[in-house]
Amino acid sequence: LPIDPADVGRSYDSVIRVNSQSGKGGIAYLLETEYGIVMPRRLQVEFSREVQQVTDASGGEMSASAIWNLFRSTYLDTVAPVRYVEHHLFEHGEAQGIRLVVEIGGTRHLLVGEGNGPIDAAIHALRGAGIDVQVRSFEERSITPSEDGGNAQACAFLELTEAGGQGGDRYGVGVDGNIVTASIRAIISGINRLQPAHAEAPAEKAA
Repeated sequence: LPIDPADVGRSYDSVIRVNSQSGKGGIAYLLETEYGIVMPRRLQVEFSREVQQVTDASGGEMSASAIWNLFRSTYLDTVAPVRYVEHHLFEHGEAQGIRLVVEIGGTRHLLVGEGNGPIDAAIHALRGAGIDVQVRSFEERSITPSEDGGNAQACAFLELTEAGGQGGDRYGVGVDGNIVTASIRAIISGINRLQPAHAEAPAEKAA
């Protein structure tokens, strides 16, 4: 672009769009400049496939707002089959403990776990519901969405794999004012993308 649209009071959304040929770099650029989301490289690859499916199906282009809505629906707004409700941390000797409340298939579960940190404790707690995943990578960043009035929020990116390496890897993303809550939301996000059928089993047993 010869000028920055922001310099003349315009949004990138009105002048930049992506199509199936744009590649992950253009998608990542839009999310970073418009919404402050700086995706890890492997997440760029994963999400670009989601965008390509949409653009290939429609034969058209996607604006920044359309890409953001797809990102939200893919990673941030997933509530099924597992939905985060709340958590409480506690110390148990040298271990970090967690009481994690989630809904699985509409049934509420109180799960308790311990680990060497909040993420590890949450992963152990979820095993009590038959959800066995491992963290491949974790990154956290601070974002300041313009629509949030400048209030910084934590954004957590977790790459998960099913224990035993059976389902491939999937990213989960969580955004919250608290980094621990953002991280737990990212775990749930990744589980919903990684193993929906497996995650429904505890609710069926409880019913």
